Amino acid sequence: MRKFSAGIAVLLAPWAADAQPGAVTLYGVVDLSVAGFSTQERGTAINMQSGVQSGSRWGLRGSEDLGNGLRANFQLESGVLATNGKSAQGGRLFGRAAWVGVSGGFGDLRLGRQTSASSATLADYDAFLASYLITGAQTTLLPYNANRADNTVAYWTPSVGGLRAGVDASLDYDGGGGFQTGTTNKLYSAAIVFDRPGYSIAATYEGARWADGTAQSAAMSKAGADRQPFAYTLAGRATVDAFTFYAGWSVMRNGSTIPAVQSPGQRSYFPGSTVHGVMAGATWRAGAGTVMASWQASLPGGGSLERDGATHSQQVYSAGYVYDLSKRTNVYAIYGYMRGAWDDPSWHQAQYAVGMRHRF
Repeated sequence: MRKFSAGIAVLLAPWAADAQPGAVTLYGVVDLSVAGFSTQERGTAINMQSGVQSGSRWGLRGSEDLGNGLRANFQLESGVLATNGKSAQGGRLFGRAAWVGVSGGFGDLRLGRQTSASSATLADYDAFLASYLITGAQTTLLPYNANRADNTVAYWTPSVGGLRAGVDASLDYDGGGGFQTGTTNKLYSAAIVFDRPGYSIAATYEGARWADGTAQSAAMSKAGADRQPFAYTLAGRATVDAFTFYAGWSVMRNGSTIPAVQSPGQRSYFPGSTVHGVMAGATWRAGAGTVMASWQASLPGGGSLERDGATHSQQVYSAGYVYDLSKRTNVYAIYGYMRGAWDDPSWHQAQYAVGMRHRF
């Protein structure tokens, strides 16, 4: 531990020499659980999972006062598979975030790898925080997934009367397009949020532009046509005493804007098809514990899905409990039951986990 601390001190030394105390923060999350997966065709498997409640990670973030109300900001965040110590996000060193920017009275401008405005917004409108295996709303409302894009320019307005908006554009979504603009995959996202005491609503849009010759474009063509995927979402939450209620609705057209993360019983590419997603959930805070519950469904139709007979609805019923041992450490237990695949109405799957999360 002393060697590790000394190494971190060496890494931080260049910043610490010029920054004010506390300008650079080392932070992280370690989340491990024992989880079970039960399907009708494969039976039950029990294993250890990293990042069921929150993705395990470590990172550096900092801010410097530039004067005249301006601040320079940065974040470097690395995903970790706590089960084996390997890097997540395909082995990237800072796969979760790597950006620099400036903020002030005009808003917040960031450049680099970051989560899309849509994804970053929607996680706050789900009882399961768009996490916790299949129990999170990202299972049937795919825009709730954390969609991280390379080479992104993002801007958020300041909040005015509780209203704020964000927009971003990735010039090269997965960093594989090279120098020519026409060869790069792109992602565009926008969000509008209205926050008031006791309630909040949000509307988001996210669309991808797969370039010719890329793996995504080829997969879309193989599915039936060369179409571009997009999605828009409306979500809200309201708090009454110890209860918070959540609701969400999404429309996805042609395919997922994050095809690398495919939900069970679904497809990533569905040209000409529309998939509606609906979700309703609630949490109840009692002392140091929180009870969570939700129902969600995806309703596919038209296009390639109708041609292939894959228009059956899929529903997920979820329950969970989180207990805070301290401000930084908690334990949790969750259970989710999925009924129906798009191409098989009798298909079903259950996922459950008991784990512990520590933040530092």
